[in-house]
Amino acid sequence: MRIGRSTISILALVFGTLAAMSADQRVEVAPGLTGAWNQPSSGWDGRTVLLFHGLAQDMDEVGDLHKKLAARLSAVGVASLRINFRGEGDRLRTNIESTFPKRLEDAASARAFALRQPGVRADRMAAVGFSLGSATAIETAGRHPDWFRTLVLWSSPSGKVLDYLMTRPDAQAAMRDGVGVDDVPGWKPVYTKREFYESFRGIDLDASLAKFNGPVLSIRGSEDFLPRRDFEMLNHAPGKPREAILLGGADHIFKVFQPEFGFEERVLDSTMTWLNKHL
Repeated sequence: MRIGRSTISILALVFGTLAAMSADQRVEVAPGLTGAWNQPSSGWDGRTVLLFHGLAQDMDEVGDLHKKLAARLSAVGVASLRINFRGEGDRLRTNIESTFPKRLEDAASARAFALRQPGVRADRMAAVGFSLGSATAIETAGRHPDWFRTLVLWSSPSGKVLDYLMTRPDAQAAMRDGVGVDDVPGWKPVYTKREFYESFRGIDLDASLAKFNGPVLSIRGSEDFLPRRDFEMLNHAPGKPREAILLGGADHIFKVFQPEFGFEERVLDSTMTWLNKHL
């Protein structure tokens, strides 16, 4: 059987991707904080990306978006670390025990772990966040403006987070009764406590982003349930370039379980293009 050059290229891409995916190393980032470190087997120049998941998800994210991004990064010589935020990072967990300060502690622990790995360059580190993971990345960058070279935000909150949260029935119930629940159809019930919401007092993501001087990319679907304030939020960011991508017809999770729409690929492709330019 004769194999053409195009077939060989495709096979090389497939096996290269599989090899990159298998490079995941399960690690204990800090006591009680687990994650996956993915270091390219060759061609790595020290660039590293930290991946922060959303509320009640785990390190691989919905539809394995973060795991897929880690594989793509590894294939082009970029290391990554994704973590399971304490009190959240389990897809089966329904009872949320985290607070926003605990998330910020975990993000700092993730960066410290990455810096302990031989070859990681502190000046070539990025953060990619999804939903509450984006808020975690923004606030971390605002408090430590020199920690990241660039940020990529997927379906990010903005502005005064508690003001938005208090428009939600589950948050109102938690503040009133101590516990609230958001029973998401097709997913799971998510129980949150008063302490979780109280921990967002004083958090203004617009003001935090204003302290970060690096490039920022925001990606959101037009059907996201979160307020579409990407341009307003990015106007507070002093760094350049700043870009907001709005995917018409995509929802908060980019319809990852409906691959026929192609939103997942657009999110991953746009993120890879951005990091290739700015990390």
